[in-house]
Amino acid sequence: MTKLLQFYENYLADSYGDPLSVVISAEENRNSMRWIDQVGKHYSSATLMRLLDSTEVQTRRAATWALCFLGNETHYTPLGRMLRDESRAVRTSADEARRAIARRTQSPWHRKTAYQVEQLLADENYLRAEELASHLIDETDGRGDVYYLRAWIRFTRGDIEEALSDCKRSIRLDPYSYQACVALGQCYWHLGNDGAARECYLESNRIYPDWEPARSAMEILAGES
Repeated sequence: MTKLLQFYENYLADSYGDPLSVVISAEENRNSMRWIDQVGKHYSSATLMRLLDSTEVQTRRAATWALCFLGNETHYTPLGRMLRDESRAVRTSADEARRAIARRTQSPWHRKTAYQVEQLLADENYLRAEELASHLIDETDGRGDVYYLRAWIRFTRGDIEEALSDCKRSIRLDPYSYQACVALGQCYWHLGNDGAARECYLESNRIYPDWEPARSAMEILAGES
């Protein structure tokens, strides 16, 4: 057994007592800090990247989970490819790793502003929410997750064409954004283009087979046919 697998199994046992558990938390705590320290001393991010191609499921899962804590924006796309790994455990870890990297690479101002946008959206203050989201796009050099956020504001306002444009921008910046694919499909569906909507849902399912909204959307379309 490699050191990485030993570290990982110890981490799982300490955290949940179940080395076969699929869903584990990316929140930093005493166990995760020990795991991060152990892996960081023995493995570079380049080595972890190579281990993503291992034929062993547990090795791929351990490497993916290590990048959840040690990865950066350069690992975002390679982890996107792992979203369609044959193992659900690896897919789940890759999804959580991408989320963790996205959160970690946000500045404090970015996080605060995104929260404000979400609150404005919840309060149905769509105009101000869109203005603030547009400012966030300008200040973050157009991150895909921010375009996705503005897309939902525009979609909720009924500006479907503009929402569609933002979804496309989000996907161009992150081709593995299965959420943006579903959102794009919703835009096409509201515009009466069921064929394009179906292609978007299928693409989302291809990227990340475990994303339930994509399957639900396809079932709704099938029921209308």
